[in-house]
Amino acid sequence: LRNRPLFFLSKIIIYFVFFWRSLPQSVSISISIINMSVLFQEIKSRQAEFMKAFNSGDAAGAAALYDPEGYFMPNGIDPVKGRSGICDQVWLSNIQSIAGIEQYYKQDMSEGVKSCQVITEEVNGAGDWAFERGSYHLNGARGPQSGAYLQIWKKVNGNWLIHNDCFNVIKPAKK
Repeated sequence: LRNRPLFFLSKIIIYFVFFWRSLPQSVSISISIINMSVLFQEIKSRQAEFMKAFNSGDAAGAAALYDPEGYFMPNGIDPVKGRSGICDQVWLSNIQSIAGIEQYYKQDMSEGVKSCQVITEEVNGAGDWAFERGSYHLNGARGPQSGAYLQIWKKVNGNWLIHNDCFNVIKPAKK
């Protein structure tokens, strides 16, 4: 029984060797090496574009940073698929239809959100995929709101686009 961990480790090694040797000769595994500091700056630059669009009231410009086939998963409501997707949102006891990410941002702006600050805290990735974790702060007629987010980015035609976006509210606005 003392050698049990060693026994399991040897089984794992044998399985790995067997798996590796069973791959056809033509299979190659390729992961492009990404300089993480460059990736961090690229994603942070895209977030600066988002903030510039949002803070100037340009919902279409903010939504343009999203993959047309991506998902936006706001705190407390159903996910929105794509820039022009549909979800039903319960907002102040009324059910409203949100037509995509652009409409979501338009609604935020019409409810008085005037500024958005996004703080990139971590970026990592490989190839055409990256993830970003950070925090955000909103301010406007409803008062300040802050939270955390996790985004998955996808490189499409040489541009990083937000493929999945999920956030939670840590300090809600007073309304």
